[in-house]
Amino acid sequence: MTVHIFPNAKFHDGTPVTAALVADALNGALPRLMGPAFDDVKQITGIDATTVRIDLHRRSQFIVDALETAVQRPGKAGVGTGPYVAVPGTSPPLLKANAEYYRERPSIDQISVTSYPSVRAAWAELLRGNLDMLNEVNSDALDSLQGASNIAVFSYVRHYQYMVVFGPNAPALKSPEVRRALSAALDREAIVREALGGHAVPSTGPMQSDHWAIAGTQAAPVQQREAAKELAKRHLKFTCLVPPDSVYERVALAVRQQLAAVSVDMQIVEASQEQIAKAGQSGEFEALLGDVVSGPTMFRQYRHWFSGTQALPKPLGSPAIDAALERINHAVSDDEYRSGVRAFLRAMADEPPALFLAWPERARAVSRRFNVPAPEKSRDILSSIRLWRPAAPGGAN
Repeated sequence: MTVHIFPNAKFHDGTPVTAALVADALNGALPRLMGPAFDDVKQITGIDATTVRIDLHRRSQFIVDALETAVQRPGKAGVGTGPYVAVPGTSPPLLKANAEYYRERPSIDQISVTSYPSVRAAWAELLRGNLDMLNEVNSDALDSLQGASNIAVFSYVRHYQYMVVFGPNAPALKSPEVRRALSAALDREAIVREALGGHAVPSTGPMQSDHWAIAGTQAAPVQQREAAKELAKRHLKFTCLVPPDSVYERVALAVRQQLAAVSVDMQIVEASQEQIAKAGQSGEFEALLGDVVSGPTMFRQYRHWFSGTQALPKPLGSPAIDAALERINHAVSDDEYRSGVRAFLRAMADEPPALFLAWPERARAVSRRFNVPAPEKSRDILSSIRLWRPAAPGGAN
């Protein structure tokens, strides 16, 4: 595979982006990012000033997806090629336009990033005109901002989904039959309605339903009430770690309430992000609630569910899931790729490593002093920030 570099591209320190430097950066970043899938790569070299060649031992679909990794100048942490450059030592943090950006210089000269103790406090400042953008509008504030005449709200569905991940060493959850019954007991639409205010898409499985390989054919979870009723006979009890956040808490409470209806006692334990990370690394947890990156590519699924990766939290291993992901990676045609995806979905349904709940909707709120290009479907407007323009001469920058 060959990768062509944009002409005149430069790193933030003015160093030309050459094929040799990009190859060096990829050789440093991809082994950790790809895990066992990097074994398919024979070598990565610069064959001339602007062309990188990736030689493979065998066909790899995931090498293309893995090129999403940020390319930084080797030996210079944080020195990338993007449209904005972080100004060192500034408080609050300041980003300045990259005058030598290889596409076009951004119209917004600088971006100052300010933290607030709560979303509500930042929201109030935005409505007063003291901010130009609220980075993330959670479901609590979204409805209130929709009616503001001086604010434009851009919503999108994230490539993350809320899920209750099962621990690899939880005896009560070891049986795939139990995990399938837990999944069957849940009403995802009710969770979205009651815990997320309708600002989410109910999960139909590990993948987003609009992925090209399933083209909307992924079936919604079957509400196997008879299977769920069997849980009542087991008097199942397990502990779920939950981050200290109101949205997580509401989702956890909704799941707990639904499971209680089939006599399952899911005990909620609030834990800091550090505690959850430690538990995820050790594998010593029964279950934890989080929003886990799950799209848009199958490589994201591989990174989280393939047993040989360094995923956090550690996944429940399954030979069938591993085999399906290998089939996807080494597919030689679209039909083979689709077949691998179908096998992956079957394996995930047969031995679910998590309770897949919902894909949350998020939003950015921007002052109408700026013209923001209409985003593509489900695209985050931050990806086009270099194209934003002041709405009128002399507008804020």
